[in-house]
Amino acid sequence: MPGKIFRKWDLALIGGVLVLALILLFSFTFAEKGGIAVIEQNGVEWGRYSLLEQQEETILEIGGEYHVRLLLEPGAISFLSSDCPDHTCVRTGKLTQAGQGAVCLPARVSIRILPSPGETQGFDGITG
Repeated sequence: MPGKIFRKWDLALIGGVLVLALILLFSFTFAEKGGIAVIEQNGVEWGRYSLLEQQEETILEIGGEYHVRLLLEPGAISFLSSDCPDHTCVRTGKLTQAGQGAVCLPARVSIRILPSPGETQGFDGITG
C-alpha cells in the first residue's frame, strides 16, 4: 500500500526502543547516590567521608604545593577550587556514585567513591 508510512512491526520496534530508553533514563536518574568518598594526597589517604551521612555542606582545605578546596555536601563531593595551573579538576563536576573518581594531577590529590559497607558495586561491562 503506497499510503502507509509505517508498518505494524515498525511501530512495535519504535515503541520498544522508546520503552527501553525510558527504563534506562529512570534507572540512572533515580539510582541510589552515595558511598564513601576517599581523598588521597600524594598516594596517602587524607580522609574518608560517608556521602549518605553528610548533613550539611563542608569545605575541606587540602594544603601542599597547590592549595585545593573540596566541597563535601549531602550525597556528593567535588573540587571547589585549586591553585593548579589548568583547573581541570574543578570542571569534573560532582561525584555521587560508587566507582566515580576525579584527580588534580598537579596537586596530586584524588577523590574516589567506594560503595557503602554492605552495598555491592555493579559491573561496568562483561566481555567474552
